[in-house]
Amino acid sequence: MSLDPNTFTPRPYQDITRDLLTTLTGGTVAETHVVPAGGVIELRLLADRPIRRVSHLEGVIEVQRQAIDALGNLEVDIDGNPVMETVAVPHRFGDSDFETFATGAADEENDAIRFRASGQQPPFGSTVTINYYPVQSRPAPVTDLNIGSVARTLMESVARELSVEELLLEHVYESAFIDTAEGSNLDKVVALVGVRRRPAGVATTRLRFVRAPGSLGRIIVPTSTVASDADGNRYHTTAPLVIEPGEPSRAVVAAGISRSTPAVEANTLDRLEVLIAGVSGVFNDEPATAALQDSDADLRRRAKGALAVAAKGTPDALKFGVLSIPGVNDVAVVEFPNDVAGEIRIDIAYEGEPDSDLLQEVNERIEDLRPAGIRVLSARAQSLDVTVAAALTLAGSGVSDNELPGLKEDLERRVVEAVRSLAPGGTLRGAQAVLAALEDPRIVDVAFEFSTGGTPAATLTAPEGSVLRAVQPFDFTVDTESGESGPAEVIEVDILLPLHLAAGVTLGEAESALNTAAQDWISTRRAGAPIDVDGLLARLRDDTRYSLVRADTAVTTESASRFLQLADGNGVHEVSDTDQVLLRNLNLDVREGAV
Repeated sequence: MSLDPNTFTPRPYQDITRDLLTTLTGGTVAETHVVPAGGVIELRLLADRPIRRVSHLEGVIEVQRQAIDALGNLEVDIDGNPVMETVAVPHRFGDSDFETFATGAADEENDAIRFRASGQQPPFGSTVTINYYPVQSRPAPVTDLNIGSVARTLMESVARELSVEELLLEHVYESAFIDTAEGSNLDKVVALVGVRRRPAGVATTRLRFVRAPGSLGRIIVPTSTVASDADGNRYHTTAPLVIEPGEPSRAVVAAGISRSTPAVEANTLDRLEVLIAGVSGVFNDEPATAALQDSDADLRRRAKGALAVAAKGTPDALKFGVLSIPGVNDVAVVEFPNDVAGEIRIDIAYEGEPDSDLLQEVNERIEDLRPAGIRVLSARAQSLDVTVAAALTLAGSGVSDNELPGLKEDLERRVVEAVRSLAPGGTLRGAQAVLAALEDPRIVDVAFEFSTGGTPAATLTAPEGSVLRAVQPFDFTVDTESGESGPAEVIEVDILLPLHLAAGVTLGEAESALNTAAQDWISTRRAGAPIDVDGLLARLRDDTRYSLVRADTAVTTESASRFLQLADGNGVHEVSDTDQVLLRNLNLDVREGAV
């Protein structure tokens, strides 16, 4: 079994057999020690010292490997180089890794272990497990432990039964958690938060929530949000829904409140029982149909959403409970803020200057939702001023001198609202501001840089416990789509190109051909022929030598006035006839497999 009291891991049959045989022959098993710091890595004195022989020593070692992202892909940096990370992997140490020695506490007898500098070494602070034979031990009652002997056969039979029992205990342990429980066990777990498996025959459809005009930031639609039709037929959402900035609408599966709820026609569920800030309307974009019984995966998803909304004593309950109070703009919950168990800090961003009634309501809500025995430290998030530089490209020949101040004022208002919607400790990305700016059809392109007093950057993260506030007025530079108002620029282009090589084609051959084609395409960029991923891939395509991975191709452009990251179907860098476009880097990322 695992030595960690917070988890359970069954021991394999081989480990149980080894420990039983070691104990039967007078050895000490499963003694654990934490590896201390020091130039010479030395274990603490063992309980049954001095030592005659170490029969087994295991722990972990640190190895370097290429990082893997959340989707299971190998991570690379902007230059195409692999991103490495250090991970701890299990390891059994051999005689070449350690030695026993005498510290003098037991005369000349060996009473401690140290690791050799030339062998594998466990990292400082990790735990090692030792099986060993002490010098002073009683004679073993059994001497014949050969395979097939009576004693060994009995020990192996006992070990098998123990390993089976531990596998059954693992199943019992996993049946207590939403993520691992199955079948009837999962039904019992989710019943704790008032969720039941939806039986077969319940009508389901898709509810589409529409963003209100002018609303910015993320809109959260909780699980069990109810919509009804003119006849009073009620459907509730079965999973939480998040409408990201820039998304006009999103849909989520909704089910009838009960098995007797009739299947409704399309576009009839158009009434929300509880209004949601930022949502202008709702409708079902398809008719309802009878669904099959909830699978375990569906039941888990509904239970997690219900727990986040309805339960008390969880970080989500605190966050959404305080966030639902009018006057609260955003909330960030930080666990173990001072590395002290039993403490939670809540950073609250208010829409304006909070009055005493609002502060009292927040305190009462925290007290109602906090877990018993947990100390909650609440604080008003500090504001951090951000200066904004915006490089605008206007459609056609631009706007008149009378219209320009109004255009800038409207853009500032939208960007300020986008920045204000960020949570304490949140990250401001240029794409968020760009989405807000491009709502004006007169603006065809825009690049932002943000600064809090240091070097301007396209991305800015607020310190923990602080919120960002955009300072007005912004620093504007204005160009037109024709490029007549803007000075000539040098535009440097970096290309990350994932590809699969065709059989028989070497990397050198592909690299030479791609460099030539990319240089040729870059040299033809001018007004009306912008820098974009689609045009680049069309020029580089050569199915006889390689296959390009369109979805992962990335193009970065950098000039004095803007910095853009382009992907397939996302982003264009307009070029004027006077601009000079240069290919700075072409990085190839060769993937496994063939064309």
